[in-house]
Amino acid sequence: MTATSLPGRVVSDDTVPARAAWSAVVREGQLLTVTDLYGNQAADFLLYDAHDTSVRYSAPDTIQARGNVFLTTGSVLLSNEHTPLMTIVEDTCGRHDTLGGACSKESNTLRYGHHTWAQHACVENFLAEGARHGLGKRDLVSNINWFMNVPV
Repeated sequence: MTATSLPGRVVSDDTVPARAAWSAVVREGQLLTVTDLYGNQAADFLLYDAHDTSVRYSAPDTIQARGNVFLTTGSVLLSNEHTPLMTIVEDTCGRHDTLGGACSKESNTLRYGHHTWAQHACVENFLAEGARHGLGKRDLVSNINWFMNVPV
């Protein structure tokens, strides 16, 4: 994850290990770059207004405004108050999912087998990272799955 505020000026450059959580405050005018370093990755993503976390990403508002379920260059990510939170300014993947939701221990067990039950999942990452910002389970909303081209 890279955040920049001016062309060429990197303010943070973090490599997030597989299955790990990450969060940061991205200020207005800064760019957040999410890169799939090894291919066949996905990055589950939640978005909140840093000044008022009751204002958060809304998949239904974003989909309705776009007239499309897939996110790509030019997509404005809208809040539950129908206000813009971020805009996708560049996309080399083409389609990102905002319908599938975050994986959980339960869904991973169904998909990959009971042996995966002990592995934490995206929901646990969201809860752990959200706690750092005063957010809890009731604050979880629909997420974006970067790099997931889910057929609809």
